[in-house]
Amino acid sequence: MKFCNLCGGPVALQIPEGDERERHVCQNCGHIHYINPKVIVGCLPTVGDRILLCKRAIEPRYGKWTLPAGFMENGETSAAGAARETWEEAAAKAKAEDGPAKKKPARRAAAAEAEPASKP
Repeated sequence: MKFCNLCGGPVALQIPEGDERERHVCQNCGHIHYINPKVIVGCLPTVGDRILLCKRAIEPRYGKWTLPAGFMENGETSAAGAARETWEEAAAKAKAEDGPAKKKPARRAAAAEAEPASKP
């Protein structure tokens, strides 16, 4: 990156105050340009005890098996992105279901199911 996309001024690599990494910082307006990796979303679709995998048709890893996945779009939730990528990659409809990561901890689940206390 050579120029600021806000003011057009020159940028230089430097470590901004309170940061630990070099960033592109505009020498004119001071804007810090964070260049972060793209977010990848995907899912592991199942039907009964079977899973859906895709065979890669492009590099990298041409011909290898993978889950349906790809880049998330702006304004998209991770679940919506994973479902869209599953459709684009495998023409399969996917929906999120509760798995181990979404279940309430046992203590909270028990508290949530307890009967409310009656007034004396």
